[in-house]
Amino acid sequence: MSGVPTPPSTYILRELHDVAVPPSVSWYPQTIGWKILAAVALIALVYVAYRLAQQWWCNRYRQEALLTISQIKPSDKGMPKALFSVLKIVLIHVDSRNAKLFDTAFLRKLDALYLQTGDSQANSQVVFNDELSKRWLQSIVDPSVMLTNEERVTLIARAKNWVSEHRCDAQKGTTKKSPLLKRKANQGGQHE
Repeated sequence: MSGVPTPPSTYILRELHDVAVPPSVSWYPQTIGWKILAAVALIALVYVAYRLAQQWWCNRYRQEALLTISQIKPSDKGMPKALFSVLKIVLIHVDSRNAKLFDTAFLRKLDALYLQTGDSQANSQVVFNDELSKRWLQSIVDPSVMLTNEERVTLIARAKNWVSEHRCDAQKGTTKKSPLLKRKANQGGQHE
């Protein structure tokens, strides 16, 4: 017997051929349509991420104010002044012209910026311009005016609600500032 096997000599196996392996399918899209669709999807994803980041950046002051308000205890002696300070800082952040507001003008501005649905005149909500809010501001300047614990809790709840839901676009409908006024605003001091 020899060491080299002989090929099959039967007539059945003589006509047998090897199986041809097809070329592998590429995972990379080969048509231009998929490339365009991928580019549009990528642009849309980047835009959505940008808008979410911008919204977070513009509203980060709300989270800080809510955290500060939640740390105010109703039983603290300085609670009325601390709550006023937080709301005043938020108002100044919204528009620097709110720095001079106090008393009923301050309360009216809080109500004016409160989120309103539908017709702004018909659905305007008066949250802060009431007797309790006036007593709250009076208690800041007059130590003889005392607020009950229930009133303090109510004021803190109102403040949290206002900070989380107030609108910041109050000045969009007003006239635009000229470049000279913008330059003065960046330099500091009084401007309008």
